[in-house]
Amino acid sequence: MLWGTSFVAMKIGLEYVDPYSFAFLRLLGGSVLSAAFMFSVERPSAALLRDRMIWVLGALNAVGFIFQNVGLTYTTATRTALIVNSNLAVTALLSWRIHHEPMGLGKLLALPSAILGVFLLTTGGDLSTLSGGQATGDLLVLLAGLIWSLFIVLNKGAVSRKGSEISQIVTWVMLVTAVIIAPFTFTLGSIVRSVIPWEGWLVVAYTAVFCTFIPYLFLSKALRFVSATVSSLVLLIEIIMAIVSSALILGEQFAVGSGLGAALVLASIILASRGSGAR
Repeated sequence: MLWGTSFVAMKIGLEYVDPYSFAFLRLLGGSVLSAAFMFSVERPSAALLRDRMIWVLGALNAVGFIFQNVGLTYTTATRTALIVNSNLAVTALLSWRIHHEPMGLGKLLALPSAILGVFLLTTGGDLSTLSGGQATGDLLVLLAGLIWSLFIVLNKGAVSRKGSEISQIVTWVMLVTAVIIAPFTFTLGSIVRSVIPWEGWLVVAYTAVFCTFIPYLFLSKALRFVSATVSSLVLLIEIIMAIVSSALILGEQFAVGSGLGAALVLASIILASRGSGAR
């Protein structure tokens, strides 16, 4: 639900901050908050920076944020939420291939229900709405979604390892993400050439706290108990939140068919959870 509000927040924030600087400041702020949390509960372990998986996750996260932020400047918040979260089949296949997660009846029924629900939720059943987005923006956010499918599956493996500490992984992955985004920010962004207004800083602060640090911590903790596929299905709530917040804040319309889509998405979550024992 928190991540669902990020699409509208980013759409507003990108009016004041360029996409590269926005991603860098958001992840830097999130890593600072995560580090403070880590220091409060345990001793930090810099040895994790020698773990190749931390750098792989950080690199995937960085590229995903860059593609999403740049793409969002060309397309709408609602379309971005749809496209980023539409790669359920990819996540399911990667989970089966990498973690050998079983594809039970619940998951098999949940996937088509989720895909149809996502379509109705975003388009309201009107095919003409699919021609409204910019091709460049849609392609970039599609790539971001594919990258995050792999991120979720690999993150599942990282947080499930014996002896791994959630706060350590969250902190170092976010810090590495910010470090990798930094060169793009200072070469392609405008952070060193212009002053960010207070409205921009307010949105960056909101996304750093409520759309980065808190939800990523929750996700990493949850991945110890649920599969990557079930996680992706539950994360479809992002689309519902994105549509509702877009309607309330940006004035985007909510079609009647979208209500049926929301019901199908929720049904897919229940099916996946009941049919797989939440694993």
